[in-house]
Amino acid sequence: MKIILLQDVAKIGRRFSIVEVPDGYAQNQLIPKKMAQPATPENLKRINKLHADNASSDAAAMQKFNDLVTTLRSNPLQIAADANEQSHLFKAVSEKDLVAVAASKGVTLDTKLVHFETPIKSLGEHEIMLKHGQSEAKVTIEIIKK
Repeated sequence: MKIILLQDVAKIGRRFSIVEVPDGYAQNQLIPKKMAQPATPENLKRINKLHADNASSDAAAMQKFNDLVTTLRSNPLQIAADANEQSHLFKAVSEKDLVAVAASKGVTLDTKLVHFETPIKSLGEHEIMLKHGQSEAKVTIEIIKK
């Protein structure tokens, strides 16, 4: 029996994939537990529409990410932090600090996108990684003394 999986099922397939399974397994396990639905023409049409909608939203999110990277490269963020005479920070700069400074500048940034290779504990310019799906981009931020 052909079914459409509504969630990932071990050794069967991933969510929204169309797979062939024994009739009894589909009718007694997967369909009653709402893990799958029969691959009827109506259900297939609905799943294909869902795939098309996801593809368009993914493209829009990718364009938004590219715009964000361009904005941050043209206008690097400056974060003010407390530091001693040796340029060491009293507190490491976190992703939340970066997002807060970006928000104050009018740039919408999510902590899920920001990845530090090492904790930022000194003044000066630092490269950070922005990741969205498979795309990565390095941008520079500057830590200045308060």
